[in-house]
Amino acid sequence: MKKRKCALLLMICMLTGIIGCGKPQQGEPADASEPQQGTAADTPDLPKGGKEEAGGTVQYDGEEMEMLRSGVNGFSYQLFERLEGEENVFFSPYSLCSALSLLNLGAGSETKVELDALLGITDIEAWNNAMRAYLETQWQDETFVLTANSIWMREGKEWSEGIEADFLKPAEEFYKSELYEEDFLGNPQEAVAKINKWAEDNTKGMIQEVLRELPINAAMLLMNAVYFEGKWETPFMEEDTFKEVFVGTTGGNEIEMMHQYGEYYAYIESEVTAGAVIKGIALPYKDSPLVMKIFLHDGRGEIASLFGALSIEEKEALLDSLDNAPKEKITRLVIPKFTMEQEIDGLNEILQAMGMKTAFDVQGADFDKIAEDLYVSQVLHKAKIEVDEQGTKAAAVTTIVTNDAAAPIEEEPIVFVADHPFIYVIQDTRTGMILFMGQVNHLE
Repeated sequence: MKKRKCALLLMICMLTGIIGCGKPQQGEPADASEPQQGTAADTPDLPKGGKEEAGGTVQYDGEEMEMLRSGVNGFSYQLFERLEGEENVFFSPYSLCSALSLLNLGAGSETKVELDALLGITDIEAWNNAMRAYLETQWQDETFVLTANSIWMREGKEWSEGIEADFLKPAEEFYKSELYEEDFLGNPQEAVAKINKWAEDNTKGMIQEVLRELPINAAMLLMNAVYFEGKWETPFMEEDTFKEVFVGTTGGNEIEMMHQYGEYYAYIESEVTAGAVIKGIALPYKDSPLVMKIFLHDGRGEIASLFGALSIEEKEALLDSLDNAPKEKITRLVIPKFTMEQEIDGLNEILQAMGMKTAFDVQGADFDKIAEDLYVSQVLHKAKIEVDEQGTKAAAVTTIVTNDAAAPIEEEPIVFVADHPFIYVIQDTRTGMILFMGQVNHLE
């Protein structure tokens, strides 16, 4: 008799925020004088491969973190290439890789081999150690990244005999996952309400609804919330924000543009092909290693084709060059004040093209560590970002569903005017890991 397939839903809720948003923890917010911890759960144990420094901060294992950086950034560039076009782009590679890493804990055979290759995992223990170490990072009050995970299991479902040791324990150990059991079949509305409440609590109200109803035969939900809050080290003055024309791929529109004059930033000009120069600038966030790096074509040429023609190694070198660049006096800095929402469709096909094939295969998927005959049926990703004078606010939600079978010259003034398409990343310069990546092609 053919085994009956079950539905597994993995939902990853990712959020970044700014002013007025606190730690996504239950209970009272932390004292503003205390460093922000990188997880919404209590994490008294130190990550393997790391050691505690003065003040309780975590020192990363260099080799482990380098593998995580390489994997997340490589994934980011591959996905970005497949999303390029006329439309705007915004997503969180860190959150997507965190979600896929949680899924990977329950994978076996060829399914796991493909997930390892997609993520760039060569040592699974080292990868999970690095994920946990970053999750437990201590941050200052002005700028921080927080992560929360939860597992929602269907009450009465028959699970694998080894699910506790093979999946649930590693999920708690490395990803600090909270565990819930709900009556998906008898009272799905209550389960949905609790799931949405968890998302709202762990994103301080910015994401209030991740589900309207449970998918048919849903057996499990895996949820991950990533919350980022960042204020510019050098804020823009509101009186220096006024409308100017942004010339995008669909034409020109008057947009609120933020201006600074005579401030110092890391700045590069890189000739990537004969006569084609990419200009880059790094805008740091306060009291942190996090920066927003912006790249545009010198002049009004197309940035996408220039950036896309670079190899992964060349892209990494371009981003890294800003870390070592001297700070230059920027005579005039202009970037748009914008809000952007993105919904990325067709991630199933994109991830399969990137090598994640058997996870979507009804017959070939292996998630037997969780339950028999599970396969991924749908992957969705939504994201939102707001950039203003004080800093950056962004939110993203990813849903994975599985169902049953049915250098410049000083004498010359430097200007950096992002009034035409540009690529940007939010990157942790301490680890080199890209947390968010996007491209602005047009604004309205």
